[in-house]
Amino acid sequence: MKEKLKSFRELGVICVLFALIILLTIARPVFISPTNFINVIRQTVQIGIMAVGMTFLIISGEMDLSVGSIFGTTGMLAATLYKSNANPTMAFLIALVAGCAIGLLNGILITKAKIPAFIATLGTMKIFRSVAYAISGGQSISVFPESVTKSWVFKMGGSVGPIPIQIFIMAAIFIVAGVVLAKTEAGYNMYATGGNPKAANLVGINTDRVKILGFIISGAVSALAAMISIAYLGSVPTTAGEGREMDVIAAVILGGASLSGGRGTMLGTFIGAMIISVVKNGMVLLSVPVFWQDGFIGVVLILAVLLDTFMHRKDSRG
Repeated sequence: MKEKLKSFRELGVICVLFALIILLTIARPVFISPTNFINVIRQTVQIGIMAVGMTFLIISGEMDLSVGSIFGTTGMLAATLYKSNANPTMAFLIALVAGCAIGLLNGILITKAKIPAFIATLGTMKIFRSVAYAISGGQSISVFPESVTKSWVFKMGGSVGPIPIQIFIMAAIFIVAGVVLAKTEAGYNMYATGGNPKAANLVGINTDRVKILGFIISGAVSALAAMISIAYLGSVPTTAGEGREMDVIAAVILGGASLSGGRGTMLGTFIGAMIISVVKNGMVLLSVPVFWQDGFIGVVLILAVLLDTFMHRKDSRG
């Protein structure tokens, strides 16, 4: 029964995605043009890559509200190092390690200090948003040395023919993460930890370690998304990553993951991220005022959580 519900959820979100594409194509035929559609997929990259880490966390029964601030802080850190003409590879690695370190801090606060994830990551969201402003002095960072812009780190913002390289990076991350979840002991431990943490402990799974690993992965992919964004945009605004956590959580829940833990797939998350990007792109094409766009995503998130609650009740009865 649970497998049937899982297949139904994934089929459902795929149908929603195609319905949105059809409706937007009818309303604005330019939506389906190759240029715009590649832009939609490119817009999915940041949300999608960050949602990979969030999927691990939500499956294990946790969540991370600080991913947007990790994006902003590590992006500002990398940009500052690039600006100072530091070795691009070293700057990339330092920013990646910083993302992992913030994730580790979140994991320790939640598993060892026993602070609820909502409170702990809300706190670190505020702390590291302040750190991002402190690093930049409250200013956007752009115009990097030629030695940096010609390095491999900026090639992540380039294209192979008409297809942006960042799309290939996102695809590779989703494939690897999907294999880890479906085929490895680490993936099994994630599902077991989120599904029934007491039972997981009884069979020898170190649930604290599983959750800490999830937070480290979340920090790492948020930092990677920030550096891909720098490579493409060539700058980091002071507001980088603000509000991104809501898009990421919405994508994961839309994709069929359960806030109660123990359920979710990378395929579902990818489709959820695509839905968020299609909706945002469509609202721009339909000239929906900017102040309504975030509100609409909020409505989508609430509906996704209501659907998750409904499905969880059906699982319990089944």
